[in-house]
Amino acid sequence: MTESSAAALQAIDPRAFRDVMGHYPTGVVMVTAMINAEPVGMVVGTFSSVSLEPPLVSFMPMTTSATYAKLRDSESVCISVFAHDQIQDCRTLASKDPEKFNKVGWTPSPSGVPQIDGAVAYIHGRITQEVEAGDHFITLVSVDDLAVARPITPLLFFQGGYGGFSTTGMSAHVDESLISAVRIAEAARPQLDRLASRFGGSAAALVQVSGIDQTIGATSYGANTEVDERIGVRIPLIPPLGEAAVAWSEDQIDQWVTRIYPRDEEIITSYRDGAARVREQGYAISRLDTDAPAYAALSDALSEYALAELTPARDREVRKTIAASRRCFGGSIEADESSIDLASVVVPVFDPDASELTNSGLVLRLGNLPAGVTAATAHEWVGALQAAAAEVTETLRTTAHRDYARYTAAGLRNA
Repeated sequence: MTESSAAALQAIDPRAFRDVMGHYPTGVVMVTAMINAEPVGMVVGTFSSVSLEPPLVSFMPMTTSATYAKLRDSESVCISVFAHDQIQDCRTLASKDPEKFNKVGWTPSPSGVPQIDGAVAYIHGRITQEVEAGDHFITLVSVDDLAVARPITPLLFFQGGYGGFSTTGMSAHVDESLISAVRIAEAARPQLDRLASRFGGSAAALVQVSGIDQTIGATSYGANTEVDERIGVRIPLIPPLGEAAVAWSEDQIDQWVTRIYPRDEEIITSYRDGAARVREQGYAISRLDTDAPAYAALSDALSEYALAELTPARDREVRKTIAASRRCFGGSIEADESSIDLASVVVPVFDPDASELTNSGLVLRLGNLPAGVTAATAHEWVGALQAAAAEVTETLRTTAHRDYARYTAAGLRNA
């Protein structure tokens, strides 16, 4: 190293170094071993995959670490990858509390090394090499076994704090725009209560809150219908879901079909045809009598989508499940049908300020409906839902106009 290079290195402010490097997130893991029949471990944010052949991973403890001085002599170690919801476990295990292993859940691995309960993954191995690098060691671990235990998003360390990973655009943030969305959904409250009471099922107002998400803004339940949805739950605008929301705008249809996974031009064409049919007939339906198992799998996938931060891999699997349910969507209620089993009927609430039929960003949905009905009964549901939607359009024009103006100003329905 030249004298000028050495001087430049010495000139770097340690605080500036930490600040700049803090703009790069790292995963957080727990490295554990059993020493003299006692669990020993350290939380590190410097874990990395190194080699596939042979399988090697690494972590970088400080040279002054007393815990690492114990770990380095162990016969085997376990690396537990923390999940995004294990912040408290991470903080506990990072502390100097001598009882910390009594305050978190852990179980012995097959080799007797502690593995932290609830972790995303476990990597079992042996420390095989150590390189001193400044004030840290680069410690190589030869991998003997590894497995994913809980396929959810990992815990990240970023700018001095812990957090999780969110797939781009997948979160409906609780901000002023979302509050406005829920408030305009509440404008449909009288109609939802009336529909649920009249037909004995569930009625909901769904509101678009991002380019690819709707949210449950208001619900009502009739008779003995079980409450099965929470306000704020996200529902993706991914085909075949969301026909009634997007069918009134060619731009939205274009965006909607790009979210198909995996892509297939023939299927894209069928979705465009389905959106045109919804625009013509004024309603969308989903059916249980075409592929009940696929619809059941869809319900599970939507629960996972709504309640969990999905990894990119899980997001792809959820999208595949959604796509596989397409036989349940996109049809019409034919006049000569009998014994119809509908999962839902959905109609748009039109924009009161538009000169032509344009979705306001809201749709009304009936669900939990009786099975085995005639076409006349199903058309009765459609007619009642469309009449309710027309009333809500008038409410958005009058008493809820201020809330609707805030919502449209946020641009969420055209995101």
